[in-house]
Amino acid sequence: MLTTDLEIPKAVREAVVRELYLQVESLDWEAMSARDKTRQYARWIEDPAIGGELADWYTAEHIRVWLKDGPLKEYARALEGVGPFAEYTSKRLTDPAELVRRSLGDGWTIVSNTIREKPMHCHAVLSGARRYVCWGKPGTFRDLLWAAVNAAVAMSTRPMVVVTPREGQTIDPLLRRKHERLADHCSLDLAYVERRLVAKTTAS
Repeated sequence: MLTTDLEIPKAVREAVVRELYLQVESLDWEAMSARDKTRQYARWIEDPAIGGELADWYTAEHIRVWLKDGPLKEYARALEGVGPFAEYTSKRLTDPAELVRRSLGDGWTIVSNTIREKPMHCHAVLSGARRYVCWGKPGTFRDLLWAAVNAAVAMSTRPMVVVTPREGQTIDPLLRRKHERLADHCSLDLAYVERRLVAKTTAS
């Protein structure tokens, strides 16, 4: 029977997640193949600072499941500053306010307390005009499109969909053209804004 996360001492859980995230930040985790990820799980299970710390509570297979369905599943949200593991990252993605400025233009600001998730989105305002903005990685475009179409029903302004590849990531031109055609067909605005990881202590 799999021990629940709550039964792991808090200090142990926090130390493991911090170490795990430090290592993930040095890997191109999202671009790794399934085979490479499997190998990496095996390394983590053998790592004294990760698997070694969890061995008193979990079997090797349970450690792999806990890593996959817990910290690693939440990693993308943690980089956005949301979710139960957000405090354990040493880096975060560039601020949503920068994303709004780069997609809508100077002067647009995020309405207080409107940042939400699933997908990440907010409302932005300029001189009384209010717009819905949602953003996510290229692979989440279907979710972004659906969210924006639903927002369009309730607002008089066009929603903005922002595709956010990581810094240096290339987008297939055919895929980008498909995104553009879908957005145009649905009367949505579309922008591509690269995001990068920045240290929390120096991020503005």
